[in-house]
Amino acid sequence: MTTISLESDRALGARRAFFGPLTRLLNPLMRRLAGRPGQRVLGVVYHVGRRSGRTYATPVGIGSIGAAMLIPLTFGAGSDWCRNVLAAGGCKITWRGREYTTDEPQLVQDIVVQADLNAAFGPLTRLQLQAMGTHQFLRLRIQLMRDTHARMAWSPDTMTRARPPGPVVPCAC
Repeated sequence: MTTISLESDRALGARRAFFGPLTRLLNPLMRRLAGRPGQRVLGVVYHVGRRSGRTYATPVGIGSIGAAMLIPLTFGAGSDWCRNVLAAGGCKITWRGREYTTDEPQLVQDIVVQADLNAAFGPLTRLQLQAMGTHQFLRLRIQLMRDTHARMAWSPDTMTRARPPGPVVPCAC
């Protein structure tokens, strides 16, 4: 185990110990705020449970690099929502008042995608992520609509706006 991964494991353990118990209290409030127009970082990931098949809604931090989104894995890749998205091969996301369909999820390290991080997040957010010891991110490709708008250049206005299927269950991840 390298020094970086050992420090990462310690930081992840500290975040889980401090924020873990608070998620049941904070997630309902965060879900109300996340995904709204004007909300720059917070979004909602709609994912389907691997075993239950139920659709869950989880508030997360999101940054966009044009054709893809980066989500900091504050609680690591072992969190239920992340494992669900990886197993399903994608998810629906509400961010900045728009809904997106994503696919091709990849776990990436901050060292590998540093240029993408600089484009996706402002300097203050990057500093916060670094201070928290967040080094792992989920990268998701944004799917374009399959209609006449698909021929247009990429912009948030050409993204899908479909609602996730079935009832949405708040996630206490």
